Amino acid sequence: MKIQGDLHSHSAFAGGARGGGKSKIEREKKIIKRFHDISLFSPLKGVELLGTGDIQFEWWNTFVKKNFIEDKGFFEYNLEKNIPKSEIVPNSHEYNLPKFVLQSEFIFTSSVKNTKYRKKNHILILFPNFNSVDDLITIFDSWGVKHKNMARPFIKCEGSEDVANKLFQIKDINSYIEIIPAHIMTPEGIYGGRERINFMSDFFGDYTKEINAVETGLSADPNILGLIPELDDVALISNADAHSSNLNRIGREFTTYNLKNFDYQSLINSIRKNKIIQTTEFNPAEGKYFLTGHRESRGRPNLHLKGQYCIFSPKHVPKNDLCPQCGKELTIGVLQRAYEISNVQGKKRELGDGPRRKFLTMIPLVEIIAKSLKMKSLTSKRVLIEYRNILEIIKNEVNLWTDIQSLGLIENSKINPDIVNNIKNVIDGNFKFDPPGYDGVYGNLKFGDKLDVSEINLISN
Repeated sequence: MKIQGDLHSHSAFAGGARGGGKSKIEREKKIIKRFHDISLFSPLKGVELLGTGDIQFEWWNTFVKKNFIEDKGFFEYNLEKNIPKSEIVPNSHEYNLPKFVLQSEFIFTSSVKNTKYRKKNHILILFPNFNSVDDLITIFDSWGVKHKNMARPFIKCEGSEDVANKLFQIKDINSYIEIIPAHIMTPEGIYGGRERINFMSDFFGDYTKEINAVETGLSADPNILGLIPELDDVALISNADAHSSNLNRIGREFTTYNLKNFDYQSLINSIRKNKIIQTTEFNPAEGKYFLTGHRESRGRPNLHLKGQYCIFSPKHVPKNDLCPQCGKELTIGVLQRAYEISNVQGKKRELGDGPRRKFLTMIPLVEIIAKSLKMKSLTSKRVLIEYRNILEIIKNEVNLWTDIQSLGLIENSKINPDIVNNIKNVIDGNFKFDPPGYDGVYGNLKFGDKLDVSEINLISN
């Protein structure tokens, strides 16, 4: 059976936050509202399976145990105990609530052989049950990891051998724990531009051979990752890595799995056997680390002035990766890193040279609506009303990009013609991100003429 899963998300505690409330009651209200919305909105995106996020975090762990119902290694949020149906959800909608997978993201740090720096690397971990999560917490305590008030705890290691040893200890808890390098091309991914390494083994050591899958991340897709030879036999999965329940965040990436049964073990077996039907990708050019560059200062000391920025495609990057405006090292983009790694690993590939992997690229519908209405807010009432009206017709967003009849249904409806026209523009490829994403800035969606990202060489005045 086919199942669409977005397995990487976060609770309201990610980054060490306390959930946005001063009291336990305030925090609980916020969490309930957030996961109520996620449970209702993910089917609108076409997603049936989600990650819980931050499951080892003490308060959140207790909440999930109390409010989620287990079913064959998956979990369902008990909506009946909480708040009514959201006004964003069409009244005519009939769908099953999504299931959840126990999941978290950890930040491993380690010294790197023959370098003077420590590498940060984000790692996604999936758990088969609460017993395995509790056992991990016990291990964290023995390692001295601060995790009770840190949703994404840091695990300090001293070299690749130590990283491997710690990961093997985690894996030994339960053979169905799955460890997946997260958003591998962004600055703090395994291949990221910050503290650069060129082979997974430089960080993971002997554990490298146990890695069955990696996460593409928002600024990369299978074509870009096809530049990297050592990923040829590794499964690629895509997840939204959402830190909110906003409709432009949840389900912006997901993976279509081929499962024998609708249960946790079948999901893990699908990943390990690379039974990936396709990934659905955020457009890399919209991702905030796509190209190399520097954003305007935004208060950062000793960098260029407000309004100054620079963006470079790989062939135009200045010598030594230094910013021509401030002289500091540029934030290295995903596309540049993929080409660098390709060369280092011994094969000078071009885009499309790697293994053929099926994937779909889409733009969050609320972004298209807001741009069409010339509105800055993606959560404004007018945008959400138009979103709801469209979903009354096409049921979920993925149908817009996969079902040719969906566009016809919208064209023959009373939906705002500017929105309809721009949906068609996106489907036909008549759009661009100008400028594309760089240095933590998302790409700016524009309808009309395309943009050749390979020729970008932009230095502001």
